[in-house]
Amino acid sequence: MLITSEQAARSITEKAKGGLGHVSHVHYINPKSRPASTRVAMAAINTIPVGSSLGYHIHETDEELFFILEGQGVFTDTDHKEYQVSSGDVTLCRQGESHGLVNSGTTPLVFAAIIIDSGN
Repeated sequence: MLITSEQAARSITEKAKGGLGHVSHVHYINPKSRPASTRVAMAAINTIPVGSSLGYHIHETDEELFFILEGQGVFTDTDHKEYQVSSGDVTLCRQGESHGLVNSGTTPLVFAAIIIDSGN
């Protein structure tokens, strides 16, 4: 299967998951376009502008990986512990856990996000 950047759906979410500002998305796989035979519920490249954030939220039935591609941020895990993240870092939010991400840098924070259904 190949999904090109030209086929990807683009959108902007204001106050994403209760966060500040907005987050821009390039969705390669989303709930409407996902293949029936995969547990991948979402795959996207996201951009958080300076001063914006992805609000703290729970993953009740799935888990999510973030691959930090550009910029700097603060990742908050399910125990409310904060971690500085930058290009090359990976975060994991398991089923039943919570997380959030804030752009704490001076340039856009770009990350790939993959959500995997638990299969339940």
